[in-house]
Amino acid sequence: MKRRRFIHQAVSSAMLAPFVPVPLLSGAHRTESATVPKLCIFSKHLQWLDYREMAALAAKIGFTGIDLTVREGGHVQPERVTRDLPEAVGLIRDAGLDVPMITTGITDPDDPVTWQVLETAGKLGIPLYRTGWFIYREGEPVADQLGQAASQLQKLQQINRDNRIAASYQNHSGSYIGSSGWDLLRIIEGLDPRWTGVQYDIRHAMVEGPESWPYVLELLAPYVNSLDIKDFTWTKSEGNQPLLTNVPLGEGMVPFNAYLEKLRQLRIGADFSIHYEYPLGGAEHGSTTLEIPVEEFIGKVRADLDFMKQLLQN
Repeated sequence: MKRRRFIHQAVSSAMLAPFVPVPLLSGAHRTESATVPKLCIFSKHLQWLDYREMAALAAKIGFTGIDLTVREGGHVQPERVTRDLPEAVGLIRDAGLDVPMITTGITDPDDPVTWQVLETAGKLGIPLYRTGWFIYREGEPVADQLGQAASQLQKLQQINRDNRIAASYQNHSGSYIGSSGWDLLRIIEGLDPRWTGVQYDIRHAMVEGPESWPYVLELLAPYVNSLDIKDFTWTKSEGNQPLLTNVPLGEGMVPFNAYLEKLRQLRIGADFSIHYEYPLGGAEHGSTTLEIPVEEFIGKVRADLDFMKQLLQN
């Protein structure tokens, strides 16, 4: 369904219940009652606001949660996590929203900041954190690099278990380990999906495999514990080279109806983090200043949220 057919509709979050009509089976920290996925805004796009203002605006727009950045340059600086994360989460919850996930740069189980972040988040009852990425290095055997990444995730899993919080590794396109999905399965297979999972990104999956993504998703399904949403299309550069262009939801190539149907078939009912990576006054890059009027920002962000709500209702 294309965006223009229903972008004008205002859809309440109470209409989302039909999306997951069965108990959720895969991933970490899921319960029989968790049948309505939360729709979160990725806080990278609200870094021009402080914690209180961010929470108030996200609630006003209609989100049910915030995917909070706890990484260098994010809303919460990792070295200040013990002080700042409880404050941020408290203000978000005071606004009536949840924090079902945080986004970190964590990859190193031996970094003392890793324990601080996960211990603090775990005590606050945050069930998931997105990890950082492992990046392929030229000149080193791929098999060796996959083995090293798997070892890191295995070590992190013990820290996750100790702090009652699950990792969620994103299938980011490009030279990132996990980009194809097949290599992601290689580094997590055999780990406990209660504590080590996948943040499945349909946009990145489409970039890497526009026809193969349903099969990769099926293989990864037991580990999928969070989902992020964005859209893109291919254009041409001045040199007539393919150019990936991010666009609002429903204006690009992501087959949302087929994707949501596949999620239903696989009984994946994880929460969503909506990402806004098309031009948005600098907010698409996590800028600390907004270069478009606030009402314009709200209108664009709300349009994507309403698009997503309508898809889930249908």
